[in-house]
Formats: sequence, C-alpha cells, structure tokens
Amino acid sequence: MRSTFFGLELARLGMWAQQRALDVTGHNIANANTPGYSRQVARLTPTPPYPPPSRTLPVETGQVGTGVQVEAIVRVRDLFLDRQVRDLQGQLGRWSVRSRTLAELETIVGEPSDAGLARGLGDFWEALAVVANRPDSLPARTAAVQQAHTLLERFQTADRQLADLQANLDASLVARTDRVNQILAQLADLNHGIRVATGAGQQPNDLLDERDRLVEELAGLLPVAVTERADGSVRVDVAGLVLVDGPVAHRLVAEEEPAGNGTAVRLYWEPAPGSGGSGGGAQDPTTRQPLDATLLEGGEIDGLLEARDGLVAGLREDLKALFFGLAEAVNAIHRQGYGLNDSAGAGGGAGRDVFLLGAGDDLHAVVVNPALDDPANFAAAAEPGAPGDGRIALQLAQLRNQPLAQLGNATAQDYLESVVAELGIAGRQAQEGQRTTELLLDQVTVQRESVRGVSLDEEMTQLIRYQHAYAAAARLVTAVDAMLGILIERTGVVGR
Repeated sequence: MRSTFFGLELARLGMWAQQRALDVTGHNIANANTPGYSRQVARLTPTPPYPPPSRTLPVETGQVGTGVQVEAIVRVRDLFLDRQVRDLQGQLGRWSVRSRTLAELETIVGEPSDAGLARGLGDFWEALAVVANRPDSLPARTAAVQQAHTLLERFQTADRQLADLQANLDASLVARTDRVNQILAQLADLNHGIRVATGAGQQPNDLLDERDRLVEELAGLLPVAVTERADGSVRVDVAGLVLVDGPVAHRLVAEEEPAGNGTAVRLYWEPAPGSGGSGGGAQDPTTRQPLDATLLEGGEIDGLLEARDGLVAGLREDLKALFFGLAEAVNAIHRQGYGLNDSAGAGGGAGRDVFLLGAGDDLHAVVVNPALDDPANFAAAAEPGAPGDGRIALQLAQLRNQPLAQLGNATAQDYLESVVAELGIAGRQAQEGQRTTELLLDQVTVQRESVRGVSLDEEMTQLIRYQHAYAAAARLVTAVDAMLGILIERTGVVGR
C-alpha cells in the first residue's frame, strides 16, 4: 500500500531531477565557448512503478508512477564525424608542412630572378662566348673566370640554404616529438581517471572531452589508430607500435645520427620503464625500436620527414648532379686547351681544370682552380702559342646547347628548368591539397559542431522548461501539504 506521504516523495524526486537537469544546462551554457566541449544531456527516466509486477497482489487500478530520476548525464557525440576530423587533421598537418617547405624551396632556388641559378648559368655562357670572340683579351678571360666563381658560389649558397632548411626541419621534428610525448603522458593520466570514474559508475564526460581533444591534436602530428575500450580508456597505436594503452604511456625518442654529409634526426619507439613492452611487429617489443617512417601516412611528423628526406634532399641531389655534370664537361674541354703562355705537352692541352672538384659530391669542397687567378692561364686556344685561337673557348660556350650524358642527355639549362618546373608543380599540388583538406575539415567540423556544440537558444529553452518543471514539482508539495492538512486537522472533528 502506498504511503500517505507518497505525494511528497514524488514531488521531491521531481524537484531533484529538474534541479540536476538545470545544473547540466548551466554547465553547457558555461562551456558554450570551450574548445573541445561536447554538449551534455540529462537523461530523465521514470522511477520503477508501484506496485511491482506480481501475480499475488490484489486487483486494483494499474500501476502508479513513482516519479522521475536522472538515469545518466551523457555527451552528445558522433563517432563517425570524430574519426573523420582526426583523419582530416592528419592529412592537413602533412599538406601544411609540404606546402610550407615547397614555398621555402622556391625561395631558395629563386627562379626566375637575377640572383637565380639560371641567370648564373646564362652569365657564365655569355662570358665564355666573349672569350671565344676575343681570345687574346685578358679582361674577357678575367670576366669568364669571375663568372665561374659566381656560378659556383650560387650553387654553394643554394646547397647551404638547403642544408639549413633540413636542420630547421630536424628541429621541428624534435619539437613535435616532445609535444607527442607530452600528449601521451596526459592521455595515460586521463585513462587512469576515466577508468576510476567509470568503475565507480560515474560518467566522466569532461575527462572524455579532454581526452578526445588531445587525441585529435595527436592525430594532427601522427597517423594514430585509436581503440576505445569498455572501461572508457583508449589504446593509441602508430605504425604498429603502441603509444598509449590504459594508464601506460610509451614514448618516442628523437636522436641525431650521421646521415649523408651531416646528421639527421631519427625517431625511435621506447617502451615505458617496467611496462614489459607492448610494441607490435617481429622485433623485441621490450626494447627500443626504430619508427618505420614508410608506415606513416599523415600528420605533421610524416610531413617533416617527407620534406627533409624527400623534397629538400632530392633538390640538393638534383642541384649537385647539375653542377658536377656541368663542371666535368667544362673541365674535360678546358684540359685540352692552352693558355696564352702554355707550351705543347705530351698529352695534348695544358691539362688544367676550371673547377677542382675534390673527393665525393661535396659542393663546398669545390673551388675554381687557383691557377686561373692569372687569366692568361684560361685555356681558350686549341694549339699552343696561338693567342688569337678561341676554338676551345668556343667549345666551352657551345656546351650551353649541348646535351650532357651526366644530365640524362639534357642541356644544363633544360635540366635546371625541369627541376624548377617540378618544384612549381609540386608546390601547386601541395597548396591545392592543403586548400581542399581545409575545406573538407571545415565542413566536417561544422557538421560535428551541429551535433555536439552548445546552442544557447536551445539551452535557454531547456532552462525555462526545467525551471517550470521544478516550480510545478514545488507546487505539488504545496498541494499535498494542503491535502495532508485537511486529513490531519479536520478528520474526526466533523459533526462535533
């Protein structure tokens, strides 16, 4: 049998539930502009009716409702949109780095401009043509040697700037790796807190929001795979290696190692101390492992590695191939010639190079032959003792239009134009990729915000709704109180 005071209990439950719903609405309003915040909703459900179902109870009018309760406070999320945002942020991170790097490469190459390599090549050929026309002119020979110095300096300057750009990319790689490790540590702490709260039967909505925000930031740095567990914690993997699993955070290590003519930062996965390791692959998961960059497909770190080892390193190799191919062709012809004061030798020609190439492919080890400081030693003639002979100088000038085997049977000018054109095409593709990804990300973000974002109009409506429901429940207390007053004060006094 229901208690006489049943109505008061029912009103109390109603007031309590509406108050909790008002609190949730207030929390939404307070966080309307908080990044990463997801709208929360108080899920109201009826409390179990009275009496409970039974075959032994006396027959009476149906079950009576007993009030309302807040079953849960849930976040409004769309997991599909969340995954799309993570994927697009990874793509955007890679395109952004690629686009920025290509813009810097175009600046370094400096084409077309008076300070570019193409202008340096053109001036060099023109100076040789002047010597071919005036082989006995010392000023013309001096100008040709000076243009050789200028051409070499332009190649060396470009290579030095490219090496500096690689060093900057390495520094960015170290900074991004540090940020990754900070995020991993925060995710492990949040996983612990979420586990504890979930185990206690609570819904840690704000912790989950912060976790999702960090995961999205991490996705912008690395192409992570995220697996959500039943206890609310997440496991985060990259390239087959576990970064975070529950409260355990492994880490990435960036170390400098010898590479080419300098050093380069390499990334390693390092298990957390005492974790026993949980990396994947065939290698020992309890020890440090190199991060396989070929498995990374997205994120700023992938973009930095690709820019350093692909774009910048590729351009350096192209420019070295161009210079050394050109220098070898020039030297081969110049060795056969004679300067103004040279005499006939046994091998034919003075055997003098224009460029001393040194060992290997180090551009900075190359110098213009110091013997050419005396312009009389510039070999313009095909025979000794013939100051008016400019046949060797003419052969040198004609290299301008000759395909070179060292350059894949392309002329030096065509080879350089091909490199610059590829750079421009790659730059446009990167800009287009970045712009398209930004557009898609904006669309998906707007779509997601329409689901999880806080609408102040909607919250104000909810506020009024819960406020009136609370007032009605309070009015019920007054009504029941009046009813009980009649029952207590007037029962038994009627008819006295």
